[in-house]
Amino acid sequence: HLSCNPQAAQEWAANQKLSCDPRLLFFGRMLRKSSLDELPQLFNILRGDMSCVGPRPVVADELQRYGAASHEYLKTRPGLTGLW
Repeated sequence: HLSCNPQAAQEWAANQKLSCDPRLLFFGRMLRKSSLDELPQLFNILRGDMSCVGPRPVVADELQRYGAASHEYLKTRPGLTGLW
């Protein structure tokens, strides 16, 4: 999709997200709208791996975007929602 659609490739390069992601099916859109896709995160909170409020977990490739502050980010337990 990205190789055939330069605008989508540019959006992906900037945000690592697509506003109209063709991989997302009807069921997935419904899960996201209802926030049920966050349910597994609740189990991580109950296990103590995550907190309710804190920075969202990121993959290693995204961590480079934090630059010199990445070590500060890693000291904090990830959360289900941010401070907002």
